[in-house]
Amino acid sequence: MAHTDPPARNVSEVELLRWPADAARREQLATRQVPRLLLVEAHTTPPTIQVDEDWIRTPADERDLWARMQRLALRHRERRRRPRLHDGVVLEYRGRTVIVSEGDGEMLALLLESFGRLVRWEHLIAGLWPDGSGTTNLAVSRVSRLRARIAGVGLAVENIRGRGVVLDHGEPLSAAEPAGASEESS
Repeated sequence: MAHTDPPARNVSEVELLRWPADAARREQLATRQVPRLLLVEAHTTPPTIQVDEDWIRTPADERDLWARMQRLALRHRERRRRPRLHDGVVLEYRGRTVIVSEGDGEMLALLLESFGRLVRWEHLIAGLWPDGSGTTNLAVSRVSRLRARIAGVGLAVENIRGRGVVLDHGEPLSAAEPAGASEESS
C-alpha cells in the first residue's frame, strides 16, 4: 500500500516549544491563548497540560508531530466558536438548536457573557434574583436543570465547588484528559 500524506490543514497557529527549556515562553503564549505543542525531552517529566496544549516526547516521528499539531489547531478553532442565544430562549451552537425556558435563558445570558470563564455564585444569584430572594441552593438547582437541557447541543456547565460555574464546550473541565497524558513518562 502506498504512503499518502495527511490532508493539509492549517496548523500555523500552533507553537512548538521545547520542554522544559521554553517554560517562560509557554506561560506567555498561554496568557494569549495560543495553542502549544510541548516537545518533551527524553527522561523529562512532562508538565500538567492545559486545555489548549498537548505534548509529545522527542525524538518524535514527523507524522505523530503533525497529527498532534492538527488536533490542537482543530480544537483551538472549535474553542473560538461561541454559542448564541436568540430571543432569550433559542440556544444555537455548532449547528444544533435547543429551546430553553425564559428563566434558563436568563441564566444562559449571564453565563454566555463569561463563556469559558468562572461565573461566581454571587454574580449568578444577583443576576437571576435582583430582589435578593435567591440562594446558592436555588442557583445550583437551576444550573442542574440547565446542564441537562443544553448537553445535547455540545455544551457543558461545570460546577467549581464553592466558587461558581463555567459554561464551556462539551467536555467538562474535570473530565478532559490530554492525549499525551496516557504516554509513558520515560
